[in-house]
Amino acid sequence: MKLNGRVALVARVLVLILVLVALYWQDLTLVANEALKSDLATHIISIPILLAYVLFRVRKTFTESASLRTVKLRSREAILLKDVTGGLLCLLAYIIKWYGAYTFIPLELHIISLPIFTAGITLLIFNPQTLRTLLFPITFLIFLTPPPLEYAQKVGSALATFSSQAAYNVLKTLNLPVTLTSTYVSPVINLTTPSGAEIPFAIDIACSGLYSLIGFIIFATFTAYIARGPIQKKLALLALGFPIIYAMNTLRITLTVIIGYYSGPNLALNIFHLFGGWALIFIGTLILLTLAEKVLKIQIFTKTSETCLHENTEEHLCIDCGKILTSTLNKLRRTETVKLALIIAITISLAFIQVPVIALTEGAAEVFIQKTTGEQINSKILPEVESYDLRFIYRDTDFEKISGQNASLMYQYRPQNRSEQPIWVGLEIGPTKACLHPWETCLITWPQTQGQEPEVTQLDLRDIHLIENPPLSARYFAYKNNDSNVTQVILYWYTRATFKTVEGYQHKWTKTSVIEYTNDPQGYLVAEEEILPIAKTVANYWKPITTWSWMALAIAENGPILIIITLTMISATAILYYYTETKRRNHAKRAYNRISDQKERHILDAVKAIKKERANGSQIALKYREITGNDIDIYELHEKLEEAERSGLVTRKLVSIHDEPYLNWRTSF
Repeated sequence: MKLNGRVALVARVLVLILVLVALYWQDLTLVANEALKSDLATHIISIPILLAYVLFRVRKTFTESASLRTVKLRSREAILLKDVTGGLLCLLAYIIKWYGAYTFIPLELHIISLPIFTAGITLLIFNPQTLRTLLFPITFLIFLTPPPLEYAQKVGSALATFSSQAAYNVLKTLNLPVTLTSTYVSPVINLTTPSGAEIPFAIDIACSGLYSLIGFIIFATFTAYIARGPIQKKLALLALGFPIIYAMNTLRITLTVIIGYYSGPNLALNIFHLFGGWALIFIGTLILLTLAEKVLKIQIFTKTSETCLHENTEEHLCIDCGKILTSTLNKLRRTETVKLALIIAITISLAFIQVPVIALTEGAAEVFIQKTTGEQINSKILPEVESYDLRFIYRDTDFEKISGQNASLMYQYRPQNRSEQPIWVGLEIGPTKACLHPWETCLITWPQTQGQEPEVTQLDLRDIHLIENPPLSARYFAYKNNDSNVTQVILYWYTRATFKTVEGYQHKWTKTSVIEYTNDPQGYLVAEEEILPIAKTVANYWKPITTWSWMALAIAENGPILIIITLTMISATAILYYYTETKRRNHAKRAYNRISDQKERHILDAVKAIKKERANGSQIALKYREITGNDIDIYELHEKLEEAERSGLVTRKLVSIHDEPYLNWRTSF
């Protein structure tokens, strides 16, 4: 039985892992790529390590929660509601996943659906107690979402402004010759050295502490969870993290300027980057841990010694303190085996119809992404268009260095009819999506976050579907220069393609922009219609590899409606659960009122009186003596409680105390 129990537990865990990997491997691969190659997402590297530690901490409670003997569902109705709720959560997550691939932000919506799907499949395979045990690590998966560039720039710009202003005030207090100015790009602290040289220290997004802040939020959340203490202190610990990381980044900027004053800019910048990123997160976490133990008196890693000697035991349980001493692993029942087989079958079916995270294209085999020396630019990367002559214009190597792109190419479709406007096509290729900046973010969002007016006026910003199957979302962006009527109309989209590089064939992110200029701001809609056919031609020329099944396409197209319907069904299930629980409590209350045995009533009164405390055997016995003035044998008490459990008057609740599983009693009324 023991062996079968372990095999059953391993089988359920393997099914859970295999389902998640089978359905989300594309998303996880792209997230890993962003984490390894983008500074904005580098914090994601730490999440698997932290999750592994959390899962190690809860392993004992998880094992017990997965045991059918430990966690008893009260009725067939409860089991049915559990499975229906789990199935609906999985359905909701997968609708969000499908719909995400139909939008302009597919990866973000895919990762947002991951915790929802994980919660649903956990509920299906295990039970509500297991879901509660794993609730934090499941919720923690949301940190896998790469921060959207637009919001990152807004937050980073605000942090840069605050940090530079705070550092400037400190430096002025120290009587250092500094001035604070704000450029179109970022705040600048200008330092005058003793030799009279001017040294500008620009506080851009990379220096704002944004990357450290994101990583520190993850570590602060993790620290607050593993800390042993009341929830109020945990929240206080989490709140302390924000001023700590902000103060540390301000101190880092201040010390950098001071070192620059005495030792020059080279040493100052080296030290600045040395104590940035992970170094700042590590130091901040150490400070937070110190404050937790010294100020808030919260234990992080220290184990509390046990006071119970476990002298009174029955089967696997200490009936005094309620600690589970040995695991009770049970073999799979036939219904569970059928359920696991059904889950595997559905997963295999979904694997054949799941959609790519981003439109995958074959790319152009003759495109070489090399260094500027010896590079080969081939116009075959774009299709020939009737009545237009295609030519390569230039490669922006300066922008490539700034943005971290592999290539930034510009082509032109020159109309054979000279009275028409030429159409430009920009092709940006990079290792991550984060280095391919949205047009509206660069021209509108960025200057606004700097407290400056944009140099252009936005005329239009909307998303369209460039290709219906597989769906490829593109974004129109039209703007007018403030100092003239020159208007630029852009239709751009993102894809993933395979390129031939000097290192061989590699997957790259691409941003394709089809552009037209006009001197009539009111005519931007006409220009949008003119560039649309060429955009469709270019998108189709890149030959998307994967087409969607009719079912996936229908679900994605009707995503918002299906999400609302699924949420309504989940709400209805929650209402039904509340109704059944109310009915069960009323039934238990009536059964309690019919009890004539005073000892049994006093035992139930004792359990109810300490429902907010640890209602274990010894505590219930103490409360019983307080109520009646008499002692009760601990074994007799345990037998009475088990009889009451069979009658539906009390239930057992699995709790984790210092990462050890305990069973407490609570009344059902």
